Amino acid sequence: MKIILYENNQVEKLYPLTLTRPSFDIFCGALTLFGAIEKIFPDCSIDYEVRDYLLATTERKYLRKDAGESETLFLDGSLIPSLEAAGELAKLVLAGKEAVFKSGGRVVGGFCLSDGVIPFPLTSDYPLASARGSSDKSFGAGAGSEGAMEDRLNELNLPAIEIDWPVFNYPWEVITFNQEILADNLAHLKKYYKEIKPDVYVGREVILPPQIVLNSSHGPIIIDEGSRVLPFCHLVGPLYIGKNCLIREFTVLKYGCCLGPVCKAGGEIEASIFQGYGNKNHHGFFGYSYLGEWVNLGAGTTTSNLKNSYGLIKVFGADTGQQFLGSIIGDYSRTAVNTPIYAGKVIGASSHLYGTVVKDIPSFTAYAASFGCAVEFDLAEAIKIQKIIMSRRNFEASEIDRQLLKDVFALTQAEREKMNIKPGKLEFKI
Repeated sequence: MKIILYENNQVEKLYPLTLTRPSFDIFCGALTLFGAIEKIFPDCSIDYEVRDYLLATTERKYLRKDAGESETLFLDGSLIPSLEAAGELAKLVLAGKEAVFKSGGRVVGGFCLSDGVIPFPLTSDYPLASARGSSDKSFGAGAGSEGAMEDRLNELNLPAIEIDWPVFNYPWEVITFNQEILADNLAHLKKYYKEIKPDVYVGREVILPPQIVLNSSHGPIIIDEGSRVLPFCHLVGPLYIGKNCLIREFTVLKYGCCLGPVCKAGGEIEASIFQGYGNKNHHGFFGYSYLGEWVNLGAGTTTSNLKNSYGLIKVFGADTGQQFLGSIIGDYSRTAVNTPIYAGKVIGASSHLYGTVVKDIPSFTAYAASFGCAVEFDLAEAIKIQKIIMSRRNFEASEIDRQLLKDVFALTQAEREKMNIKPGKLEFKI
């Protein structure tokens, strides 16, 4: 059987998470959806449809495996990476019955015994916003109808089966769903690791000093291979620390934290996700928040996750239903020392923040509103910094990486224009 992960027009609702990655690459519950599918369907080939401008970076990370099998499972890339849900779907697929799968009334996939019944070519030319064109979509707004793959599956007139497998509809749900699925995912994953204490598991070459607290009473703790934890840390499950991470002295990681590969963590971190290659190396609170790739938080950066009124938090003007919710920070963004960020604020890709952040920040913005200045962040400077930060992790920025920044800069131009962010020089006015 082959599996095809596809995106649809709803990916714009997930900005900035999906500005720089396909929806199936969102890290949540210690896995991406691609990773979850690999675990549940280890013998299947996997292919995907993504937006054109993301194809090169996606192919570099995820090897396309199309062995030409006739049985085909199509899955929406915005399904949450739940191993339990994927396992339940696998039982339906093994029964060999063709069907369209729906979750909450929305088409999220389908199973065909022969791909010949798909009356459309599998291409990525469905109408998503072009990275090299202009877009009149507001920051975080949806793109309207769902997309061509759902139409293709509906036209097959297969029986519909309702499944219990939610999708990401809004960016803050990466945080809320992480709380729901992390413990269950870790319970499935722990068999791949060595247990060193009750419900505490490590990969190869993990370094743990004796002067740390490992509290697995609330859920499993997994520390993946090559990671180091320095003395006097307090680690509370459910917790996943990815490969080759460094946890600084006196760090507190608690109640549902999930760190991707090659991250540095310090201070107090609660119920949060690091996509990977993130740097929060110093003191400061980071709670109920999401940190994109190649992000650096300056010392003392703190996210609020609770309003003074104790009311529910809104994101993009929408009520999230959450009393505790912090920030969403897109890839390549950076904060200066002692940057406080108000609850529910969304920071786009490659933005630089100085001073108190009280509103959403578009991508490629140098923001110092406390000092009377917010201007467009120069693309050439962003590419220069990209090269530096990647080299600090022993990666060499390639033309693929540079082109991604160029495409995202163009794609988000209308967003900055709408918020009156113009080119200029950042000046601190006191």
